[in-house]
Amino acid sequence: METTTLHITDLFKQFARTQQEFLRQLRQGEDLRVKGHLDPLLALCSSDSEISLLRQTLLDPYFPLGMLEQTVFSDVDGMRFFICKSRPDLEPVLTAELRKHSEAFLRIRLDIERFFDPETITCIPLDGQRHQLPVDQWCTLCGVCCQIGGVPAEPPAGISYPDHWYKYLAGGAVDNQQLCPFLFQYFGEERFFCAIHHVKPMSCRYFEEKECRQRLAQRSLHAPEKGVRCQEKKLEKTKRVKPEH
Repeated sequence: METTTLHITDLFKQFARTQQEFLRQLRQGEDLRVKGHLDPLLALCSSDSEISLLRQTLLDPYFPLGMLEQTVFSDVDGMRFFICKSRPDLEPVLTAELRKHSEAFLRIRLDIERFFDPETITCIPLDGQRHQLPVDQWCTLCGVCCQIGGVPAEPPAGISYPDHWYKYLAGGAVDNQQLCPFLFQYFGEERFFCAIHHVKPMSCRYFEEKECRQRLAQRSLHAPEKGVRCQEKKLEKTKRVKPEH
């Protein structure tokens, strides 16, 4: 199948998995396989500025490709509803969400450089180099706690956020926000960390091991296998249609 006929969910997941593998292999320079999956995604862009934005963010070693794959680009399976993300009518919506996530990520990256110390604001220096992540702690850096629409944007004492951070933290970075825009990923690994850990909101500081275990025990709304439930729903709908006589 030609990549130009694929839905954005397939295009994104193909790129995300290839790029994460490339990052985990400690390789440098440009990878032709990554480029081969990136170009079809960029072909969905409507302007040169959007292409530049997505190219910069999607290739950033901290951009949370894995978490976007688990949330924005995964089907939603609720108690009484199901949303198949590979529906054709959702493609422009998902394209816009990817752009908005990229815009928020890049702005946060620049804000950290401008207003804070990128070497101390989080658990590792944000200098593009590999550093030892925290170990021997209850938090496994799975990132599930940050699959949220927003939190009260109350900074710790003595800290002031850039004005737009209050909107981001409250859930206004994208429409129907499913993921905190301050969640970064570590070089393609299934480990995610708060980019502003040492200045994160008070509600996040109060989230500890007990709350973590409760959150992990809750049923996830995101279907783990894209496409499977979509096909099941189509079959169910077909069975409900009465044959014509």
